[in-house]
Amino acid sequence: MRKLIYPVLFGAALMLTLFSACKKYSPQCDGSSPTYNADVKSIINANCTSSGCHPSISSYNGLRTYLNNGSFSKEVLENQSMPKGSSLSNGELDLLQCWHDNGYPES
Repeated sequence: MRKLIYPVLFGAALMLTLFSACKKYSPQCDGSSPTYNADVKSIINANCTSSGCHPSISSYNGLRTYLNNGSFSKEVLENQSMPKGSSLSNGELDLLQCWHDNGYPES
């Protein structure tokens, strides 16, 4: 019985560590007013279009559908499932949250 205590405790500690590592960052707007042309375009181009995943969103008009139907907010800010195979920095997520909060201005 005593031999089982250490493996069980180790397993529990490992599970707790893995689950806490999966916690998503909660983007926060700092009150700034970013625009697509000045601030967001470079993030989109570096993470979404350069890999060939979403060439249609290389312009504001191409991205507009995803902004209007809520999928940009859901996949990028809430689920943080985009970009596939990598992640945005907390600073980029905060900037995108401000862009969202301000209605996704183009310029």
